[in-house]
Amino acid sequence: MKNNFIKFALILACIAFIFSCESKTKSIDTSGNITPKVEKKITVYGSVNCDHCIEFREKMDSVKLKYEFKDAEANEKYYNELLLKIQQSKYPGYVSFPVLEVGDQLLVRPNFVDFMKVVNQ
Repeated sequence: MKNNFIKFALILACIAFIFSCESKTKSIDTSGNITPKVEKKITVYGSVNCDHCIEFREKMDSVKLKYEFKDAEANEKYYNELLLKIQQSKYPGYVSFPVLEVGDQLLVRPNFVDFMKVVNQ
């Protein structure tokens, strides 16, 4: 009997945890779109000619994320700005587009799921 109670309590705790995580990470607006609950400043560094950048921005647009796009390939000011941010973050590897700044975090060519986890932290 005691083991059944413990199992039941653990199941309830897990369900409560799942629902509490769900409510923090997304909300559904009246049109049925899933959007982040907390908006952070998002900057996308990339190129208008970069397939990865285009695809990533389309995904961001599909979930109605607000962001600023900076073409670091065409604009020297944005290129130098990105270079400084990469140096300050001490990123250890090869850098490729897109590079995203979410709040104070720098993400180099992340997959969309990992990116959304950072957005919803």
